[in-house]
Amino acid sequence: MIYYHYTPLKAFSSILQENPIKGKEICFWATRIDCFEDKAEYIHGIDKLRPVLEQFESEVELQEDRQISQLFNPKDVASALGLPVPYVISISERKNNEYMWEKYADKSQGVVMELEFPNPRGIYEAALFSIESCLYDCKISSDELEKLVKAKYMEMAIIMFGGNKEFAIALLRDNPVAFVRFIAMYLLAFVAPRFKKDEFIKEEETRIIIASPKKEYNGLFDNVPCPVGFETMIEMVKRFVDCEKQRPDNGNFFREIFMPISVLKRIYVKGDKQKHEVEDILRKRGLSHIPIEVMA
Repeated sequence: MIYYHYTPLKAFSSILQENPIKGKEICFWATRIDCFEDKAEYIHGIDKLRPVLEQFESEVELQEDRQISQLFNPKDVASALGLPVPYVISISERKNNEYMWEKYADKSQGVVMELEFPNPRGIYEAALFSIESCLYDCKISSDELEKLVKAKYMEMAIIMFGGNKEFAIALLRDNPVAFVRFIAMYLLAFVAPRFKKDEFIKEEETRIIIASPKKEYNGLFDNVPCPVGFETMIEMVKRFVDCEKQRPDNGNFFREIFMPISVLKRIYVKGDKQKHEVEDILRKRGLSHIPIEVMA
């Protein structure tokens, strides 16, 4: 699918790596959601999910110890050790959103990167990722929200059975509480970050969401017995968790997400001056084959 990333010219230049490893020519910074300018955004999403989950679990008469709605308390989420948190890269399904040009592309002096991703969800190194459109309060009804939560609840169960069927079946049989908590983590990671208040509706935002524990909780994996055959996976997760970085200018936490140059299909600019500047950047990176289009 095709998406668009609005960015200033300086940021665009830094996204294209100067001496890249093959397959890692592009690098985006995925910001940890608790470092967003709007600190209440993630809480807003959690609060949207909790009552819908309560209703769903009541309807299907789940045993109390297998209910996850009580886990959707923002204070509990913030203090939960090792809980995967969302890291976000902002993109859009529209290439010519004037609001986005103004706010995120340096008042139309920047660029829009056209990106093509073959899969909307999958594994990035040792972490799950998913591309999700944001949900604005005025654009989703109560019925639609209920259907979404039910669908995502079942989606994670299917992922678990499809990813490692024997492990999932054993977990459901021997420890159903842990099974449903995996579903809770999935909803917290990939559904809660989609909700936005109507004041941001002009952004028409879509997000690449990557879920991973915070770096300070990497020690939780130490000296913990794991099922036979999972040692390699645990080591991969530990290495990925350890890659969290902190910006020197504002202290925000982020992850470097590398992509092959093949995802970059086209560059859009608003004037000939920017076009010449982009051409110079691409030439220096050996990427002159990437087309540039001047938009009206």
